[in-house]
Amino acid sequence: MPNIEASKKDFESLLGMKVKDKQQLEELLMFAKCELDALDGDALKIDCKDTNRPDLWSIEGIAREIRLRTGKQKGMAKYKIKKSNLKVKVEKSVEDVRPLTACAVIKGVKVTDELLRQIIQLQEKIHGSFGSKRKEAAMGIYDYGKIHGNIRYYGAEPRKTKFIPLDFKNEMDLDEILELHPKGREYAFLLKGKERYPIFEDSEGHILSMPPIINSDYSGKVTMETKNLFIEVSGFSHGKINTALNVIVSAIAERAGRIYSVEVIYPKGKKTTPDFSLKQKEVSIERIRAISGLGLKDNEIIGLLMKAGYAVSKKGKKILCRYSSFRNDIMHEADIIEDVIIGYGYNRIEPLEIRMPVYGKENADEKVKEAFAELCIGMGLQEVVTFTLTSKEKQSSMVSCSEEKIVEISNPMSLNWAVLRRNIFPELLEFLSKNKDAGYPQKIFEIGKAVEIDGKSGTGTFVAEKNKLCIIASSQEVNFTAIKSVFDAVKENTGRDYSVSESGEKFLEEGKSADIMLGGKKIGFMGEVNRKTVQNFGLKMPVALLEMEI
Repeated sequence: MPNIEASKKDFESLLGMKVKDKQQLEELLMFAKCELDALDGDALKIDCKDTNRPDLWSIEGIAREIRLRTGKQKGMAKYKIKKSNLKVKVEKSVEDVRPLTACAVIKGVKVTDELLRQIIQLQEKIHGSFGSKRKEAAMGIYDYGKIHGNIRYYGAEPRKTKFIPLDFKNEMDLDEILELHPKGREYAFLLKGKERYPIFEDSEGHILSMPPIINSDYSGKVTMETKNLFIEVSGFSHGKINTALNVIVSAIAERAGRIYSVEVIYPKGKKTTPDFSLKQKEVSIERIRAISGLGLKDNEIIGLLMKAGYAVSKKGKKILCRYSSFRNDIMHEADIIEDVIIGYGYNRIEPLEIRMPVYGKENADEKVKEAFAELCIGMGLQEVVTFTLTSKEKQSSMVSCSEEKIVEISNPMSLNWAVLRRNIFPELLEFLSKNKDAGYPQKIFEIGKAVEIDGKSGTGTFVAEKNKLCIIASSQEVNFTAIKSVFDAVKENTGRDYSVSESGEKFLEEGKSADIMLGGKKIGFMGEVNRKTVQNFGLKMPVALLEMEI
């Protein structure tokens, strides 16, 4: 969850009110789906619980939300945009690298330590989560006073283009920045294999930045002397970069900055950014009552929606809700209903006694899993439990499998937890690697969920969830015969008509492996793990495994 550090005094200034005590602060933060982590003198630590609302990932956004909810601010925030003369020309040379940008100018900004801290925090949170580690949205903030004329956004030749990167003193070419600068090393993978790298440059040839890596030290450093800002966001989707731009621009504008638009000129058309055009969605009044369980009158619902920052108009039995462009979380009418409930107050809702008779019984899948677990324990195997979330490397390259059917998380917090496991055995091989100095033989099993993309759906995007059994044995004597005897015991005790056929799995030894079939369909595999895979996991002993759907 996004964590925010801020000054209580600055927060109160943005709120337009004094917060009398810790209890009141905690109650106010609930309106923005936040919790107070710590209050130490003037130092605030806030935990934002909404990962879908980047507009709440700054103290400015939180204060704006609370002002709305408490009636300090009437209606949604409106930001006036004046027209600037600045143009950003996007050249065709970035088309295959990083083709899109959205830009803005903010003038009359009073730069303080707290503003700088909030800008940096918000920028990094947008980069890390909403921007998928800068892949989908990367942001640059500049001292506009040091930018001359209009701006080019183009693809530069790495060895022929040089500038001084932020916090460095020496000029470096683009490849050297990727090799030597800390941010270059961290994000070099985003430009890997590209012949040209994206560059922002002003009309006098001053390089502003190499997105999504680093700003220049010349114009990319914002200080207390900075009065006007230029902001750009680059990426691959207009929706993503426009939302990111609107979030940062609106946050800075909360501190009285004046927003100016920028004309972005593409080879095939142009756009004016930022664009604060309202989004809209209809919601049924009866559905609000049904889901909330609250007997709210129409005017009460409308009042709560207005306090949530919506512009509303009633249309028969529905309400048309228009909302700010920086809100990225409204995908269904349920999201609007949630705002009604938050405005009403969770603590005000009276719980009702459940009057519906409920009769429980054991789930059929659980019965099957329990039967297989008892069989494995009876064979002297030790049960382990691993995580369903894992890394793509472990599920693919380390076991010589393709990445085609792996289900990925869109905005993972860590590459170690970026995909849903397709097979269980890589996780158990890692378990063995952490216990390789323990006594042998080692015989373990796991029964759990595995997930993959099922191309048979016609769209190739249907996600299939399967219950699987994985058994692994490791010792000096383990071989195909040993794992085949385990399979035979499973077959005999379950009464299922399993059969085997020759296997082509690349992580198993050729001629010492088999596919497990049921009803003419492959449901698993077994065999000796080949030397390469054993070495990838740093194991000391031979390994044999079995994995099958149950």
